[in-house]
Amino acid sequence: MGELRIILRGRDEFCLPLAGILCLFILCSCSNNQVNRNSQPSTSPASQKAGQNNPGVKCTEDSPERRGEEGCTILANRPLIGSLAKPVYWHIDRFDSLEAAKEAAGPDAVAAEAHGGVWLMTVEAQAEEHHGGRHVAAVGPLEMPAAGRYSMRVQSSLLMPGSTTPAHTHPGPEVIYIVDGEQCTETPEAGQRLGAGQSYVVPGGGVHRGRVIGSVARRLLALNLYDAAHPASHDLADPPPLVPCK
Repeated sequence: MGELRIILRGRDEFCLPLAGILCLFILCSCSNNQVNRNSQPSTSPASQKAGQNNPGVKCTEDSPERRGEEGCTILANRPLIGSLAKPVYWHIDRFDSLEAAKEAAGPDAVAAEAHGGVWLMTVEAQAEEHHGGRHVAAVGPLEMPAAGRYSMRVQSSLLMPGSTTPAHTHPGPEVIYIVDGEQCTETPEAGQRLGAGQSYVVPGGGVHRGRVIGSVARRLLALNLYDAAHPASHDLADPPPLVPCK
């Protein structure tokens, strides 16, 4: 082979055999390929099992969700103080401003900003009047546990693709409303696939876990109605097998 003549600024010229140049190029290419392979997510059975054992994103007050990051925020957790006439529904209305939503809120309603909108979420009987907002959903009737006193907890959650909630239970029904994205609600019996605008009720005591599916973030609103003598939620360290969505 010939030679490649290289001139460096301010230095004498020198020559490299073309064979040496080719060897350097091949070595660099192999090294880059190895780095790319190492950077790919693992799909081995061990890594999949590790993902299943992930403890999940827990709900807290003032979570990173309030700042547009992954998290689950407890917007309110307080006793029900209105008349709990049956049947019970969860009404979700959308407003143009937080002030208007707060003015329309009844005794068992939560007005909050979440996921780029303003929401009024009310526990009440089936109603024709929707407080002046744009009615989004009425989920129910909800089967309430026998209790002397009831409490309500409302959450707003933002999870990224592949993220999960903990496997957990509630001492009363949990209502899930998907604002955006997709979630599989895994239970011991089946996986329930939910998309934007859809809702699902997990009965009290039911073991379940939410898993974000698809390629975009999942945003949801959720309600727990429960016996005030018990915690709103209980995470399971060793849950039974939960069925994924097909």
